[in-house]
Amino acid sequence: MTVLPKYERIKQELLADLKQHDFIPGDKFYSEADIKRLFGVSSITAVKVLNELTSAGYLYRVQGKGTYISKSKVSQAVKFSDIELYSQDRVSVKVLSVTEESDPAILKELKLEKGDSYYKFIRIRFFDTIPYIVQITHMIKSLVKTPISSDLSTYSSLYKRVRDDFCIDLTSMASIETNEIDFPDNPEILKLLNLSFREPAVKQIKTTYLPDKSVAEYITTYKHWKFYKIKIETEAE
Repeated sequence: MTVLPKYERIKQELLADLKQHDFIPGDKFYSEADIKRLFGVSSITAVKVLNELTSAGYLYRVQGKGTYISKSKVSQAVKFSDIELYSQDRVSVKVLSVTEESDPAILKELKLEKGDSYYKFIRIRFFDTIPYIVQITHMIKSLVKTPISSDLSTYSSLYKRVRDDFCIDLTSMASIETNEIDFPDNPEILKLLNLSFREPAVKQIKTTYLPDKSVAEYITTYKHWKFYKIKIETEAE
């Protein structure tokens, strides 16, 4: 079972405050004493939290005055948005399978050793009755409560399942994602998305990392081209 260290849980809570705009750039941030009082922790833990947020660029310090909110991290100059071309209340998810596997190529992506294994989840999303996303998630075993439930629908939202089972919010963790146009030649993917041969899909590869830099999941997603649209917004200086 993966449990976040106390300092990391505090850091995640403070990051949520920053992202929800409870602070604005230039505001004075919590002091070491504030964090000790608010979270009931030692000076060592409070200093570690402040140091990590400062190193990550969210905060900066002024000698003799305190810690302040950095403009560079809180105010993003460019925003990429994956525009949803459908109504969320008409979306459903079906879990096709959950298996324990040990493919060497996936073990490498998950930074696992030979002989280890992981859980593979194959899910498909529908808009009404139209399939538009096939998602293949490879997740480390410590983030999956065993034995695997016979009711596969309980894995329709993996992030909620991990949050409920282990109090870990994967949406707040560091991740790397790439998107590219692909022409799937896997008959199963073509069939699931109702794509004809040489009809394109958007292939998304995402790796999510835990605070200790280990890999939590490696995901391959195929999205029907008709449901893909990106918006790019640039903020004025």
